[in-house]
Amino acid sequence: MKKYVFFVLASLSTISIFGQTKLYDNVFIKANDISAYDKFIKEHYAKVHNERVNKGMLLQWDVWKVIDTPQEDFTHMVTYIYDIEKYSTQASAPYEMVGMSNLQWATIQNKVNQMRERVAQVKWIDLGSARKKGVDYLPEIMVLNMMKAKDGKAGSYEKEEIKRTKSISDNSNKVGWNFHRRIGEYGNDIYFTHATIDWFDSYKDYLSGWFGEWSDANGQGFNWDDLRELKKMVVMKKMISSTD
Repeated sequence: MKKYVFFVLASLSTISIFGQTKLYDNVFIKANDISAYDKFIKEHYAKVHNERVNKGMLLQWDVWKVIDTPQEDFTHMVTYIYDIEKYSTQASAPYEMVGMSNLQWATIQNKVNQMRERVAQVKWIDLGSARKKGVDYLPEIMVLNMMKAKDGKAGSYEKEEIKRTKSISDNSNKVGWNFHRRIGEYGNDIYFTHATIDWFDSYKDYLSGWFGEWSDANGQGFNWDDLRELKKMVVMKKMISSTD
């Protein structure tokens, strides 16, 4: 069943998935004590949110942990995946599902607030995806690329990103790819408008992809910089997931 859930969330074939109803709510966390926060997630939050998944209030819940980048401005990314058609029914407090009182939940929240800071929260939706054949699981490594579309070029950028990721070579270290559009916040100072995610089975597979010879741009052919700017790339490993 858990493999089936990921199959639905991230289709195996390369497709454009406009019209899908998944909403991704991502919370970026800066933990003051990473070990204590990791333990807290496993002992408290996992129980609550896995129950929400079991009751159909969430499609999936994941926690991703930044790798080897202490200078990054966040340490974890918590992702809640909803079916937008059921989003308006999320009225029940999560703690009630595991028999907690409001006071018990407030005590837990006060404790976790001493361990971490919520530095950002963004929502995005699916635009496209690709997987190697047989990859029906949630990979261990996520490379999150935050992209900002050039003014007036968002539509062209989305079409090109989908068109140019037709498939993933069997020889590639990468096992999957996803493309998302950020929603809900726009303005002149917006940091990023889209996100792509490259999936790998291991951190070694990701690092190995950087080896090899590079060549200079010759000024001919397609230029991504005409459509978008890569604002940030962050490598994260799966810490915990409701698909496990």
